[in-house]
Amino acid sequence: MRKFVAILLCAVLGVTQVTAQTKTIKGKVTEDGKKPIANASVVVKGSTVGTKADEQGNYTLAVPANAKVLVFSALNFVAQEASIGSKSEINVVLTSVASELQEVIVTGYGTTKKAANTGSISTVKAAEIENLPFSSVDKALQGKVAGLQSVAASGQPGASQAILIRGASSINASNSPLWVIDGVPVNAGDASRLQTTGNLLSTLNPNDIESISVLKDAASQSIYGSRAANGVIVITTKKGKGGKTKFRFDTEVGQSDVAYQNEKYKPLNAQQYLDITREGLVNGGYSAAQIASTMTALGQGNGIDFNWYDNIMRKGQQQQYNFSAEGGNDKTTFFLSGGHFYQEGTSINSQLRRNNINVRINNKATEKLNISFNLNAGNVNQRAPLAGGAFGNPLLSTYFLLPSYSAYKADGSYNYVLNSGLHNTVALSEMDKRFLRQTSARGSVTGEYKILDNLKFKSVYGIDYNNLEEDQYNNPLHGDGVASGGRAFAYYTRYFNYVWTNTLDLQQNITRNGDLSTSTQIGYEAQKSAGYFSSLQAQQFPPSLALTYPASGASPTTASATISDYTFESQFASTNLNYQNRFVISGSFRRDGSSRFSAKNRYGNFWSVGGTWNIDREKFMSNIKFIDQLKLRGSYGVNGNAGIGNYDAPALYGFGFNYNQLPGSAPTNVGDENLTWELNKPMNVGLDFSVLKNRVNVTFDYYVRTSENLLLSVPLSNTSGFGSATRNIGSMENRGVEFAINIVPIQTKNLRWDMDFNFSNNKNKILSLPKDADIISGNYIIREGQSLNTFFLREWAGVNPANGDPLWYSDNKRTSTTNVYPGAAARILAGQALPKYFGSFTNAITYKGFNLSAQLYYNFGNKVYDTWRGYYLGSGFGGTFNKVQRQLDRWQQAGDITDVPKYVYGGNKGFNNGSTYNLNDGSFIRVRDIQFGYTLPKSILDKVKLGSANIYVRGTNLFTWVKDDNLPFDPEQGTGSATNLNVFIPKTVTVGLSLSF
Repeated sequence: MRKFVAILLCAVLGVTQVTAQTKTIKGKVTEDGKKPIANASVVVKGSTVGTKADEQGNYTLAVPANAKVLVFSALNFVAQEASIGSKSEINVVLTSVASELQEVIVTGYGTTKKAANTGSISTVKAAEIENLPFSSVDKALQGKVAGLQSVAASGQPGASQAILIRGASSINASNSPLWVIDGVPVNAGDASRLQTTGNLLSTLNPNDIESISVLKDAASQSIYGSRAANGVIVITTKKGKGGKTKFRFDTEVGQSDVAYQNEKYKPLNAQQYLDITREGLVNGGYSAAQIASTMTALGQGNGIDFNWYDNIMRKGQQQQYNFSAEGGNDKTTFFLSGGHFYQEGTSINSQLRRNNINVRINNKATEKLNISFNLNAGNVNQRAPLAGGAFGNPLLSTYFLLPSYSAYKADGSYNYVLNSGLHNTVALSEMDKRFLRQTSARGSVTGEYKILDNLKFKSVYGIDYNNLEEDQYNNPLHGDGVASGGRAFAYYTRYFNYVWTNTLDLQQNITRNGDLSTSTQIGYEAQKSAGYFSSLQAQQFPPSLALTYPASGASPTTASATISDYTFESQFASTNLNYQNRFVISGSFRRDGSSRFSAKNRYGNFWSVGGTWNIDREKFMSNIKFIDQLKLRGSYGVNGNAGIGNYDAPALYGFGFNYNQLPGSAPTNVGDENLTWELNKPMNVGLDFSVLKNRVNVTFDYYVRTSENLLLSVPLSNTSGFGSATRNIGSMENRGVEFAINIVPIQTKNLRWDMDFNFSNNKNKILSLPKDADIISGNYIIREGQSLNTFFLREWAGVNPANGDPLWYSDNKRTSTTNVYPGAAARILAGQALPKYFGSFTNAITYKGFNLSAQLYYNFGNKVYDTWRGYYLGSGFGGTFNKVQRQLDRWQQAGDITDVPKYVYGGNKGFNNGSTYNLNDGSFIRVRDIQFGYTLPKSILDKVKLGSANIYVRGTNLFTWVKDDNLPFDPEQGTGSATNLNVFIPKTVTVGLSLSF
C-alpha cells in the first residue's frame, strides 16, 4: 500500500511539474483588424510546436514555459513575430503582401522601406500603365513622374520616345537613362539601321510590368556607377502569388486618328493651287505665253482635284489581347502570360504587330534556398514609311504633290508622272516593301541562399537578346528604284548582352533593442554586350514585283559584316545606418571598368552619400496628430556616363582600301588614350510630408546636376589627316525643382476622389567649352551661359506693307531692316528647344462601381522649328510643290497687313530660307488620357463565377491646346523640337474589357 501511495504521489507530482512547464495562449489572427484569416499558422519560434487558426481566425496553443516568441504566418501575408512574455492572449493583425509592397521601394540591386529611403525615387504602379494603347512602356511614362520628360518625335507604332530625367547631361554622349529589367541592365532605344525606327522596348508588354522605379538622385542611382548619369529606370515584372490558380483576360479594340492638325496648314485644293500659281507667275514677270504653257503643264484644265492628304492619311485600327495565369503553393509560385498587340499608324505603310509571352517561376527549394526563373520574349513585325525629305515619304507627298495630278490614271492604274519630281506614294505603298522583324528575349535565373537569418547571398545571371531583320525593296518601275533598275537591301542586326551579378546582404542590429541597425551589401558584376551587323544589297531587278530580295538582283550582290562588343567589370558596396527609423544615413561606392577606354583610364570610381530625418517620429511631434509623415532627405555623389562608341578611345586602322589594285589600310580614328568618363555630380534636397490620415501627400525636390569632362569634338591640324577628334572638354549644369502632390478630397464608403499633380522646372546651362568657342550646328548653337539646343537664327522682321517683300532685321538692335536675305543681320539667340516647365494633372473618381479618370499633360517655355515651312509656304521652290491654306493670307496689294509675303513664282527675296519666321511657341496642354468604366458588383460576379469584371471606354490624346495658333504640326517633336514630317502622333478611342476568374 505504501508503495502504491508513493508511486501515485510521484505521478501526481510529475504531472504537476509537466503542467507547470507549459502554458496556454489564445488569440485571433485577422487582416486589417477585422477580417479573420483562416488556417493561419502559429508556431513557437525555433521549434515545431504550433497550430492552425480556425475559420474565424481563432487559435489556442500550449507553449513551453520558456517560449519567448510566436511566429504568425499565412499565404499571401507577411509573417509577423510577437513576444510572449507574461501574456495569455495575443491578437495579431497581418499585413497582406500587396499592402507590404506599397511600402517597399525597388532600388538598385534591392529594395528599401519608404521610411528608410534616402534617395529621390518615383514609382509607377501596374494599374497606371495597364491596357494603355501604346506599343512600348517608354510612351506610357509621359506625365507619370515628376522630372521625367518623355517626348515623341514620331507617331509611328514602335517608335522610341526621347526620355530625359532632370534634363540633358551631355552634348555628344548619350542622354538616355539606363533601363534595368528584373535586375538586368538591358539595351534600349532605336536599333534600326535601315528603317525609320526600331524600338528595342517595343517587344516588352506593359501589361507584364508590376512596377517601375525611376531613380533620380545620387543616393538612388550612383550604385550603377558609370551608367547612372542620365538616371535609371528599374522595371519589375509580375510574379505569381500562391493559392488557387487565378486567370485574367484583357481585351481592347479601337481606332486612331491624327491628334493635332492645324487647319490653316492643310494642303490647297486644285483650284486654289492653280489660282495662286497664276498670280505668282504674273508677280514674277512671266509673259502670257510662259504663263499659259506653265499652267497647262501644272494641270490646268484637266479637271482633276485629287486630295493627297485624304488618300495617304487614315484612321488606324488597334487591338490588344492579354491573358495571364498565376498561382502555386507555399513552395512554388508561377506567373504565365501571353499577349497580342496590333496598331496601325495614322498614315499608309505604318503598322506594328507584337506577340509576346512571359514566364516567371519561384521555388522555395529548402528553408534556406530560393530559386527563381523568368523569361520575357516578344516578336514584333513592323512597317514604317520613310521620313524627312525622302521622296518616298508619304507625309512629304501629302503636302507637296500637286492636287491637279491624281494617284491613278483614268483606267484605275497607278499614275507615275506627277510633274513635281516627287513619287506617287500611294502607288509605292504597294510596289515598294519596307519591313522590320524584331525578336527579343530577356530573362534571368536567380538563386538566393540564406546563410544566416541576417545574411544572404544572391546570384543573378541574366540575358538580353535582340535580333532585328530589316528588308527594303524599291521597284524598278517607279520611285527611288528606277535609276538603278530596282534595288533591294537586307540588314541583319543582333545584340547579345549577358550580366552576372553576385551580392552579399547583411542585416545587423548594433544595439540589443534594435534601435540602431545597419544593412550592408557588397557585390560583383560582369557584363558583356556583343553586336553583329551584316548587310546585303543588289540592283537590276526584273519588272515582277514578286521578286523583292537581293538574290533576285542581276548586278553583283554587295555584302558587309562587322562585329562590335564591349565589357564591364564592377565591384560595388552600399550601406545604411538606421537609428529608430528617425535618422538614416546611406552610402554607396562602385568601381567600374570598361573596355571602351584605354588602359590608362579603364577604371573609374563612383560614390554617393545620403541622409534622411523622419521628423514625424520625434517626440515633439507626438501631439501633432494631423501630420502622418514629415521627412527631410538629402544626397550628393558622383556617377558617370559611358555612353560613347565602343572604339572611340583607341587609334584605329581600317581595311578594305585599295591602292593600285592592291588591298591596303588607312587610319580611321585618331584616338586618345586620355579619353575618360563624363562625370555627373548630382546634389538633391527633398521634403516628403503627409497629413490628414494620408489624405494629402506632398513630395518636393530641389536639385543641381553638374556634368564635367564632357565629350566634345575639337578641331585638329590638317596635317593629322583628321578634321576633328573627341576630347574631354566642357561642363554643363541642370538646376531645377520638382513638386508632386496627391490629394483625396472625398473618401466615403461609396465615393472616392483622387487628385494628382506634378510639376517640373529644369534650367539647363552650358558652363564651359573649349577655348570659349561657340559650337554651331545647323539651326542650333552651343554657347557658354545658354541652354543646350538653343536656336540660332536670323531674325524675321515681317512683311513690307508697301510692296509685300519679306523683311529681316539687319542689326541686332532692330533699328533697320533688309529685304535681301544674305544681307540680314548675324543670327540671334532665338529660344530653347527644351521646355522650362512640364508635368501633369490627374483626377480619378470612383462611385460604387463607376470610375472616371482624366490626365492632362502640359509643356511650356520651348520653341518648335518648322523645317519645311520654306517648301509649303512661300515660293522659293517654284510651283512644282503644293502650298498650304495659310498661303491664301499672302500680301496682294499695297497696304495689306500680313505676315505672308507676296507670292512670286520662282521665289521672293529668299523668303524660303530659315529664320525666326519658322519658329513657333511649343507650349501646349493635352488631354493625355481619359477613361470611364464600370465594375460589376460582387452579387453579379458570384452568380457568373467571376472574380472581377470591368468594362470601359478610353481616349488618349483626344484634345490638344496650343499657345501658338500658327503651329502647323504636333508640338511634340523630340528633344530637338524640329519637325521632320514623321508619322503624326495619334489620338485613339478604345473600348476594353477586363475579366478575372
